Amino acid sequence: MSKSEKKKMATSREVYDRIIWDVRLDSSAFVVGYQERLSSTGMREKPLAQWATDGDIPWHRIRYIRCGDVVVWDREQHLDLISSGELPAAAWKTQTTENGEEKVITVLDSTAIFNPRPVYKYDIQGWQPDLQLAAAVNLETLTIASFNVLCNLYEQEKIQTEKRLPAIVEYLCQCNADIIAIQEATPDLVKLLLLQEWIRNYYISESSAAETVQPYGNLLLSRLPFTLVEHQFSGHKRVLVGTCEINGQLLHIAVVHLTSDRAQNAVEKRKHQLATIVAYLQSQPGSSLIVGDFNTRGNEQEEILTGAGFVDIWQQLHPYTAGYTFDPQRNPLAALMSLQGLPARLDRILLQSQNNDWQPKLIDLFACEPIAGTEEKIYPSDHFGIRAVLESTRQGETETWQRGEKGVFLNPSDVESSPLSTVRPVYQSAVVVIPPDNVLPAIQTIRQRYDARVERWMAHINLLYGFLPESYFAEAVEMIAPALAQLQPFQITLTDFQTFTHRKSSTAWLCPVAQPETALHELQMVLQSLFPQCDEQSSKTKAGFTPHLSVGQFPSPEAAFAELPQWHPVSFIVDSIALISRRGDEPFEVRHIVYLGGRGVTHSSKELGELVNQLEPELTPAQQLQRETVLEVVTQACAECLGFQPSLQLLGSARLGVQSPESDLDAVCVIPTYLSGEAFLVSVQQRLQGLCHAQLALDARVPVLRLQLEGISLDLLYARAENCQLEMKTPQNLDPISLKAIIGCWEADVITEVVGNYVSLDTFRQLLRAVRAWAKARDIYSNAWGFLGGFSWALLCAWSCKFYQKSETSIEKLLANFFQLLHNHDWQQAIALTDAGRQYKVQSPTDWLPVVTSIDPCQNTARNVTRSTAQILCHEFARGATLTKQILAGAEKWSSLFEPIDLQQESKIFLILKVSNQDNHELEKCCGILEGYIIGLIIQLEQLDIFVRPWTGIQKMENTARLVLGLNLPPDFHNNTIEQVAKNFVSQLNFQNSSFEVTISHDGSGIN
Repeated sequence: MSKSEKKKMATSREVYDRIIWDVRLDSSAFVVGYQERLSSTGMREKPLAQWATDGDIPWHRIRYIRCGDVVVWDREQHLDLISSGELPAAAWKTQTTENGEEKVITVLDSTAIFNPRPVYKYDIQGWQPDLQLAAAVNLETLTIASFNVLCNLYEQEKIQTEKRLPAIVEYLCQCNADIIAIQEATPDLVKLLLLQEWIRNYYISESSAAETVQPYGNLLLSRLPFTLVEHQFSGHKRVLVGTCEINGQLLHIAVVHLTSDRAQNAVEKRKHQLATIVAYLQSQPGSSLIVGDFNTRGNEQEEILTGAGFVDIWQQLHPYTAGYTFDPQRNPLAALMSLQGLPARLDRILLQSQNNDWQPKLIDLFACEPIAGTEEKIYPSDHFGIRAVLESTRQGETETWQRGEKGVFLNPSDVESSPLSTVRPVYQSAVVVIPPDNVLPAIQTIRQRYDARVERWMAHINLLYGFLPESYFAEAVEMIAPALAQLQPFQITLTDFQTFTHRKSSTAWLCPVAQPETALHELQMVLQSLFPQCDEQSSKTKAGFTPHLSVGQFPSPEAAFAELPQWHPVSFIVDSIALISRRGDEPFEVRHIVYLGGRGVTHSSKELGELVNQLEPELTPAQQLQRETVLEVVTQACAECLGFQPSLQLLGSARLGVQSPESDLDAVCVIPTYLSGEAFLVSVQQRLQGLCHAQLALDARVPVLRLQLEGISLDLLYARAENCQLEMKTPQNLDPISLKAIIGCWEADVITEVVGNYVSLDTFRQLLRAVRAWAKARDIYSNAWGFLGGFSWALLCAWSCKFYQKSETSIEKLLANFFQLLHNHDWQQAIALTDAGRQYKVQSPTDWLPVVTSIDPCQNTARNVTRSTAQILCHEFARGATLTKQILAGAEKWSSLFEPIDLQQESKIFLILKVSNQDNHELEKCCGILEGYIIGLIIQLEQLDIFVRPWTGIQKMENTARLVLGLNLPPDFHNNTIEQVAKNFVSQLNFQNSSFEVTISHDGSGIN
């Protein structure tokens, strides 16, 4: 490798900063080696934690950094295990387990990013990406095979790959395995495999282009549909994890090829790799297999694996048999490739079975004979293959769909003739009763504490589970609706806790008692009669259908009753059922609601959800992790400045839980009253020097430290208070700057508290995301430009939830309710959530749209709204009310509501202000000042009876920026007056070294 091709290596200062500021690393475990002329060896060592960043020893004299006996950074050797993520276990902080022993926490592993990859399936057009949802299957046994097939990078003339590949393919075919894991697969092997007739029954992790096995790599094949993710440790070292749903439970298959002993620090690298894989699998629901070439002798990684509940199937079934898969004494290819000439069981199949759902029954080796015609010198590979058979213990699930027992039919001839009666049920869908929002808080409080499935399932009572795949829901609803039209709504009371007892655990549930007594059973019987194959709820026990609402899992019934809180019975009306499904590993979501008594069907709008996700996407797990990392770094910096762990309070969208990828972070650090806030921000800036870009603004209305860290913008404020929660009751005890900083936290908390009395917090967040997406599409999302900012929109959404009286909550109806309320609102009355806010005195004419804060002293959050922008907002509310009414009636689509506004059609002429500066930093300052004062120009123009339509935001180009105001003028108005007003406005801002140009456009030219 040439010098120019070497991977960039972190500097000694960057490595030091990473170790000091990463709260997961144990800085006391690291030692710095540096040049010292007075030392007899020319080198000295010092604990890294004692290294003085501003001391007498310059950074360039550091030659290496070690952790224990492992050198993790070496200037001369160009070694950097820190940047590559291959630190030894001793680098990480430890925690004490219950028995007092210490174990290593490989925190890095749990934060590793596993990225989705496509899966391929054969069809008439060849091997194509499988775009269907991975369907669930039922099996009694599962066969897994693993084979390291030996790539042809080394000793090419001796290993005769052209003879080995056909033999490899034949052995894999003979295995008749449901799942096949291959290591060292090459493009030639992939191409040969994809030509085989038998392989067309499999899903595969690789396309025909074989891009991710260049020059070799891991391969996963499965007869069962699966989803796929991967994590890349280095250029060619990666793990694949496929996930199938079998018998109603997820099974994850990790295909591994761990680092061999040929590499430096191989043991530590394998430990890191395996810990990363185990941590990921532990974060997923269901059972797991780790399959492949571990390059491990003996029980090298036993602590990690046994601690996570993995068993080595070979050791379990053949404890006294060596089971060598790499045997140089028997296999000439192994002898050719071996470093030591010793046999080893390098290839393994490990199982972690949740609730013992899978039991190993058989494991053996294959491809253990030489290829014919090679004088017994050439085997299919230098490794032998390994094959295992597992047996499912979930007999109920595997038999449910096969039994075909018929329920009670409303009209047997109709049901039997229905094509849906032959559709096999899956465990990614269900028909359920969902309690209304007003009873959810009490249930969810218990589930959050005790129910491991609270993130996957909403609170529910199963009527049918499994059910038809989601692709059949529309047809299913057509069958369900007329049947439920004959049933009347009824009352359910959740009376008390009861338990189901399993072999090793118990499930606690709330008992639903119906009035009339048989109403719930009749509802379930009607549904099962329509879909007789979906009979698990009525047939899995002798008692038949046992309605229940699960709230948690416990070791025993006694433990459940000892830990559960006192329950006060609650009642609600059941007037609908929901068809729910989940996609991949996502939580269950409502797709359709069917009402009892002939009230019809509400289709959960797929279109609405997709539109909102496109326009206002939620954070991905990777983006959320990135923000958490930034907060950890800033929190640690604050802690070192204060001498204790601080309270860092989030503001804005992060506090409300509605961040998007475009959102910045805002945080308030609560500091003691005896400290100077400005001095604290200066100290934090110094601590973060070298880690991020930091800009201190002490002359702002609220002093702020603006940070750019890992691509995330974070504004850090301070509030001088002993306890931010206690001070909320007595804000007068805070100094003005601290109150301005912290009050945003309190206001957000009031919103969530008020909303929780009417709808679930998740429902509110969905509504707010939809409103934000709509406001941005219509270009009315900006406080600076005379419209409403994010906090005002949040207040309006919360306020609208207070007036939503329906027992059934859907985001579609909440959104329609939002527009209807605002369209009909009398804006002489303030919109507020609290009594204090409602006491606000509307000031005319400045309070065009009073949207008032909740805590004294209350203020209008919409104080920048002007006469023109108030008219625009009211027009948009009316448009939204009209369209949502039409959409719910089926006359329009949701896309019409979110149609982007054509601003050039909204005005007759356009005022354009253009600013230029060769210095981009100065240009940014000009833009900030313009945006901060533009409302003044809008008001001046309105005083001339001009209607102003602001274009929110400033258009930036190279060395120039431009803002646009659309104008509708009164009759016989002269453009010269507009230009003079604009020039006077610009001159008052007193910009230096920047040139300004004011133009009037009648046709929109000069804008795009």
